[in-house]
Amino acid sequence: MTKLLSPFFLFFVVFCFGQTSLKVFSKTDKKPIRDAAVYCDDNLLGKTNFDGLLSFKTKCKKVEILASNFEDVTVDVKKSMEVAMQPLSEKQSNIDKVIITDKSDPRALRILDELNKREKENSPKSLDTYNFKSYSKFSIDVDKDSIDTFKNFLSTRKDSLSKVDKLEFKQKESEKKDSLIGEDLLDASQESQMFLWEKATEYKYSQKFGEKTNIIDNRMSGFKNPIYEAVAINLSHLDRTPRQLRPENRKLFNYYLSDTLQLDGRKTYVIKFKEITDKKKQNPRKFNGKIYVDSETYALKKFESASKKKSEADIVSVWKPIDGKWFLDYEDIKLKMGDQTFNTSKKDSVKTDTLKKGQKLSDRQKYNRKTFGNYLYVKNRFFDFEINKEQKASDFKGYSLEMKNSDGSLLEKYRTDSLTTRESATYTKIDSFVEKHDFEKKLTTLTQLMRGNLRYKMIDFDLTKFFSYDKYQGLRLGAGVKLNEKFSKTFSPDGYFGYGFKDHTWKYGLGLDMKLSSKRTSVFRIDYVDDVFAAGRFNNTMWDMMMKVSDINLDLHNATFYKNQKWGASFLYDISNSLSMKIAVNKEKQEALFDYQYKNLGNSFDNTSATLSLKFAPNDKNIMTPSGKYTYEKGFPQVYMNYEKGVETLGGDLDYHRLDALIIHQFRSKLGVTNLKLFGGISSGTAPIWKNFEIAGQKDQNSEKWYSNISTPTNLGFTTMPSGTFFTDKFVGFKISQNLPFRFKTFGDKYSNIELEYQSAIGDFKNRIDHQFEFQVLDHYYQEVGLIWNRFLGRNFGVGFSYRLGYYQTSQFKDNFGIKFRLNVL
Repeated sequence: MTKLLSPFFLFFVVFCFGQTSLKVFSKTDKKPIRDAAVYCDDNLLGKTNFDGLLSFKTKCKKVEILASNFEDVTVDVKKSMEVAMQPLSEKQSNIDKVIITDKSDPRALRILDELNKREKENSPKSLDTYNFKSYSKFSIDVDKDSIDTFKNFLSTRKDSLSKVDKLEFKQKESEKKDSLIGEDLLDASQESQMFLWEKATEYKYSQKFGEKTNIIDNRMSGFKNPIYEAVAINLSHLDRTPRQLRPENRKLFNYYLSDTLQLDGRKTYVIKFKEITDKKKQNPRKFNGKIYVDSETYALKKFESASKKKSEADIVSVWKPIDGKWFLDYEDIKLKMGDQTFNTSKKDSVKTDTLKKGQKLSDRQKYNRKTFGNYLYVKNRFFDFEINKEQKASDFKGYSLEMKNSDGSLLEKYRTDSLTTRESATYTKIDSFVEKHDFEKKLTTLTQLMRGNLRYKMIDFDLTKFFSYDKYQGLRLGAGVKLNEKFSKTFSPDGYFGYGFKDHTWKYGLGLDMKLSSKRTSVFRIDYVDDVFAAGRFNNTMWDMMMKVSDINLDLHNATFYKNQKWGASFLYDISNSLSMKIAVNKEKQEALFDYQYKNLGNSFDNTSATLSLKFAPNDKNIMTPSGKYTYEKGFPQVYMNYEKGVETLGGDLDYHRLDALIIHQFRSKLGVTNLKLFGGISSGTAPIWKNFEIAGQKDQNSEKWYSNISTPTNLGFTTMPSGTFFTDKFVGFKISQNLPFRFKTFGDKYSNIELEYQSAIGDFKNRIDHQFEFQVLDHYYQEVGLIWNRFLGRNFGVGFSYRLGYYQTSQFKDNFGIKFRLNVL
């Protein structure tokens, strides 16, 4: 019994003596205060009992104590604490009751509603034209208040490490390499920042010609060549409304009208906001930021935001009025980027993070830990505003973002203050560090992943070619490679291959691109393809990479394929930033891979065709890079159109016309984010079934297996429609999805949201008897509704279902029901 009681007694002693004891009482009458809440930052540690007593454990050095009808108190943490609280006056007590409510102040919400209502009216884009410039500085460094401590610590640490016998350490080669990289970075950052990037930018806007952004100059420490994809990143509220002000995020925050004051000579409302996490544990006086609203125009005048955890993130953005419109004046951002932690000796000097030979892990307890926070600092300054100045069309030619200079020689002219000694040293120190460890190549590999490529030196691997699955080929494995601009700035050969484990057939393609311009997309291409394709598929020629990736599993349950051997030539050209064109001429030999006959012509054909493809995206923002055009901001609406003409020349058997079009639009409202898609097509003449249209079904109606109802969300597919079943020579379809205007948490830190969907299609087939195989004509409205829970239970995937309605609905539930999984990274 004694053996059992001893560890219990030890635990009890440690528990009790490790606690802090607190007594809270009124300063006027010395009576104990019941239910006084004690907070560490935004976390509730507990509430006092009837006698005003509370025991708690915390790592915080200070706690905040709140009690109804008493002034708040912040005190240092000690083993034993007695705290006297001052009662509030009657007026203060009424304010206190308003502030601690767990719902938004209706007055604050009315002001925010008016702010959102007048957003377009107050925006500079309601002007005819404007010009202005900016200077931006991005840096990564330890906390500015800790720089001297950090430098002295590294100096002491370096002296200590030089005395350690390197033979006493046993490391793997990879660990040794990582350690050397870390030491080199520490050496560099002792007298310089870890990263520095400066950028001077000119912004132009015209109601007539659109937007134009010119990078006047740019220099990034460590990189000789500009990182174009990074240059396009906008860490600013220049063109974006802070997420805390968007109507769809109202359920995530509480808002309180806290004050009315004079700011720059103008009456201004001050609204405090706080993020809602756990209402029972949140500090009701701990706010995440303030919103300053001009009382006359209801424009956003100033925005302040701080993270829930102290010193994790701080944002301050300030706008100013010019000719009645509100322009961003300056912005300062501070974001936590992790920590550097070191083990230090309690007695001697700095200790290394590596254990000595024979040293046990528990021996680390003999050492203290020294931690320095790393922060990203962003400074944006805007100046040289010009309003309603006449603009020239020539100033807006080319892509929406262009690089004018990238060697840093012009930055001195635009700096709003001189670089510090530590900042100036960054270019020299970090340039040497990056060059030594070849980080520029590694970053280039990362930026290519954003385009769907895996880069290795002069070779780009197409991520969409590695594997896929459909009912005809089964599992298909392969690879696609392309020689990039490091091979040649003009010529770019490419090729791919794939093998289907169900049809036991190799497929492949070869091509050559010839770039005709370095200023815009202008590419002549020749290629040869021997592959299989799904019959009647909608044309995706001008779709971007992410749209094509979404359709990888479109044919999961489809077996209606045809073989195509093609020789082709094409010319891709960007007429403007908004309009792209592709002209292609093809000579093909095509054969059905399913039981099919067309008229009396059999199931294989020679085809000669020409195709014109257009993409119109007036609000896309693009930049030209050595790898080609990069769309850094996708805008809406977007219009895609393809017209194909088959001719009976050069041995062609077919004479047909085929036209398809797709319109995509997206917009925000009080209901949330709405996505609309209108699509359709028409085919006429002598055209086999694959030159008509299969309405993309995603369900395996003939299988009884449980997974036959499972698919993934696609661009135009129908979750409940049998795959490879419905064909038309003319059709029109409509799809709408609505992200509901609220988000919620279940598990983890990720927010979930609900998305509702509805889609329908109808078509016809004029000469259906010419196509001798089993299929149905979609000559009535096909309708389905669905729901998707995005980030299901806080995870990186969504789960949804769809249900068939209307004419094609059957009495069997399994026929009408479909399940879909969505990876949210897509």
